[in-house]
Amino acid sequence: MPGRFNYILSPSSKEEISPELPLPLAKHGKHWIHITAENEEQLTVLFEKHKIHPLTIEDILNPNSRIKLEKFPNYIFFIFKGYQFEKNLLIAKNFNFILTENQIISITLDYRDSIGELIEDWKTNHKILARGYEFIVHKILDIETDHTLLIAQKIEERIEHFEEQIFTNAKTLDIGNVYSLRGNLQNMKKGINQNKEVLEDVEKIKNSFFSDEADAFFRDVRDHSIRILELVDSNIESISSALEAHIALSSRKTNEIMKILTIMTAIMLPMSLIAGIFGMNFQYIPALNWEYGYHLSIVMMIFTGIIMMLYFKLKRWF
Repeated sequence: MPGRFNYILSPSSKEEISPELPLPLAKHGKHWIHITAENEEQLTVLFEKHKIHPLTIEDILNPNSRIKLEKFPNYIFFIFKGYQFEKNLLIAKNFNFILTENQIISITLDYRDSIGELIEDWKTNHKILARGYEFIVHKILDIETDHTLLIAQKIEERIEHFEEQIFTNAKTLDIGNVYSLRGNLQNMKKGINQNKEVLEDVEKIKNSFFSDEADAFFRDVRDHSIRILELVDSNIESISSALEAHIALSSRKTNEIMKILTIMTAIMLPMSLIAGIFGMNFQYIPALNWEYGYHLSIVMMIFTGIIMMLYFKLKRWF
């Protein structure tokens, strides 16, 4: 997997570019430039000819920048969020796009499969750019949205596994993972909602940046985002219900244990009373020196225990 990935692409060529020289301005045709951002100094040099606003560079370098679309006099800048799911942890990564009249510039902070695979197989994918650079944007967003859908489906399978554990083998359930998964889903819902808003803004671009032909493709990505939102909402409800079921079952089990202990204590109480009476340190206690006094006390204890158990059974307390 490449560490730094910097290319300028046209429908007929693919050329690796230096991250230390200003990016060229496209005078003829459509071009796609992809760069892996390192620091503010590098981006300032790269964008020397494009007059990119410093706040745009700041947003690009901040991995926690909010998803948004901004219009500037000479370009449009927007951020789209993609996701990876590794070891029960949801990782969000921003995709930054700068759209000028003849160029699309995509910027990421590290290597991304969706972009890397497009560039590596450029002999096949150059036809996408030939239709218009908006179709490159669509392709990247479509790949990332489909990948996010797969993540949501994978999380759904995990929730089903948790639900099965709750009712079959709750002792092996890691409740921390369940709460972590719910937090991941809530973060994903927030990000997908913002992605959907950006896609709606992208659809409204009616100028030299995007063609009318691309509208249907971006609507399709937005529809996929809505489908993901519905699935994420369903997953959040399922995992919340699973947690409630786990808490209810745990409380029920605790109540059963407390009930048994209470019944045992109630049965032992009269026995303890009898033992306490015959164990008092008085000189004259009836049957204290009787040959069968010990046996009588044992019989009395057993008898009272049986009476208590029959009473509880009659009341259906167990």
